[in-house]
Amino acid sequence: MLLFQIFGCLLPFVVGLRTQRSSGTLVDFTDPKVQGHLDALVRMAQSCVIKVRATPKDVRAYFTNSSPVSRSGQCFAACMLEQSDVINHGKVNRELLVHLASLVNGKNSRVVRKLNTVSRLCLDSIEGMSDRCQLASTYNDCLNENMIEFAFPLDIAEEAVRKMPFHLIQPNLPQEIRSSPY
Repeated sequence: MLLFQIFGCLLPFVVGLRTQRSSGTLVDFTDPKVQGHLDALVRMAQSCVIKVRATPKDVRAYFTNSSPVSRSGQCFAACMLEQSDVINHGKVNRELLVHLASLVNGKNSRVVRKLNTVSRLCLDSIEGMSDRCQLASTYNDCLNENMIEFAFPLDIAEEAVRKMPFHLIQPNLPQEIRSSPY
């Protein structure tokens, strides 16, 4: 789930650009500022796809707030969080995560208030972990599970997956498989 780099932070996007499933939208996805952040997130994800050789399943899991199904999926989450500096040398910078989310959502927004609390709780889920991919994936999963009401709209998640350069790492992969949800 969560996560992003506006300026290099994926977590805030994943957290920051969520919408409520029931009533109303927390973020105006037509706002040029929000669109700019989404574009930055997609560029970061494209880089991570190449770096960790992520599959369409890996990226779809990340953008739909599902747990990774493979090691490359875990490492994709790590790449996204590390590029945003939310995780640096195995340490979570919770304050940066909250700050980045506040840039998109506002300092006193419901998203930021909840993220401030949840991000602290999720630190317990990674206590003692040393594997960078597992640590990032576990932290991201905890955020996703506890902030489910702010999940990315599915159409935006699918559009992000369609923009990934899977052909660069799997040149013979047919288009229908690259964009298949499974």
